[in-house]
Amino acid sequence: MKFVMVGTVAAVGLLLASVPAAGQTPATPDNPLATVTELSCQFPAATSANWKDGEPETRPRQQNMRLEISAISVADGTAEIRGTAGRAYVTAVLSGWSLYFVETAVGQLNVTTVFAQEAAPNRLKAVHSRHGYLQMQVGNFIAEPSVSQNYGDCEIQE
Repeated sequence: MKFVMVGTVAAVGLLLASVPAAGQTPATPDNPLATVTELSCQFPAATSANWKDGEPETRPRQQNMRLEISAISVADGTAEIRGTAGRAYVTAVLSGWSLYFVETAVGQLNVTTVFAQEAAPNRLKAVHSRHGYLQMQVGNFIAEPSVSQNYGDCEIQE
């Protein structure tokens, strides 16, 4: 009986030693994306793809694409994006250490992802993807899917 009691006391002691004491902060840093309300983003590099004879061909390019994301509410799951196509109201989703902005329209899906990792001081890594297709044919022209991925970063605005 003594052996079981001593083993139980030792196990409880080890368990209590692994629990942080009151007032101690966890080792994980705060996620800056949980409270962000506005971002200014730039995407200087991109890749697009077209299909030739059924095979995808990619094309990298340099650009000067900018997006402003405002009225971000992670709690409500909403935000507003202003960019090359004007203003759009989008869904905001915080998952882990990434903040996603999802925009849908007829035949179009755009996703902007901001990562809680710095690309440079005060700038967070980001990716903007566009996927679209509307089936149509005008004369000899047959519409193809339009896809691109843009790479850059976003600055948290205060």
